[in-house]
Amino acid sequence: MKLDVSEAIRNPGVSYAFRVEQAMAPQDVSGDEVRFDPAALEGSFRATSDGTVTVSGTLHVTAHANCANCLRPASAKIQTDFEEDFLYNGDPEDDEIFAYSGGQIDLEKLTLTYAMLNLPMRFLCRSGCEGMQEYVAGDATVSLCQKELPGQHPFAALQRLLDDQESGQVDEGSADKD
Repeated sequence: MKLDVSEAIRNPGVSYAFRVEQAMAPQDVSGDEVRFDPAALEGSFRATSDGTVTVSGTLHVTAHANCANCLRPASAKIQTDFEEDFLYNGDPEDDEIFAYSGGQIDLEKLTLTYAMLNLPMRFLCRSGCEGMQEYVAGDATVSLCQKELPGQHPFAALQRLLDDQESGQVDEGSADKD
């Protein structure tokens, strides 16, 4: 979505309100696809005499991905404030700045930047999701509990040592010997 700022450029210092919707393409985040509902941006913009346009407001968007624990669909509502300067005739390829030319500002980069920066660390389908507890292998149901599959996690050897020590099978002094 492009924001027409031509009136603000003609009247530096005057603030103009806006409310727009911005479509967002799905994004690959560490190998997982994150999809977005259309984002709503609302706020104001004003220009300075050198052509810089300051856009400030609030971004509202819902992100959708798979639950990090059980892979069921999960959603996260994102609401964040922003304030950015758009430089007139700045380099549009420079990731460090927002730029525009003519009398319109493209809000796609701003929307994507703020949405991505405010994604949750892990998507969860519900608070306290414990993940997949079992799956069907052929005609038998197999539990994924680490206690039942001790040889398949990175600390299996330590767990066996602890279990042996608790049952009294390991001499406590043998751990200190080379």
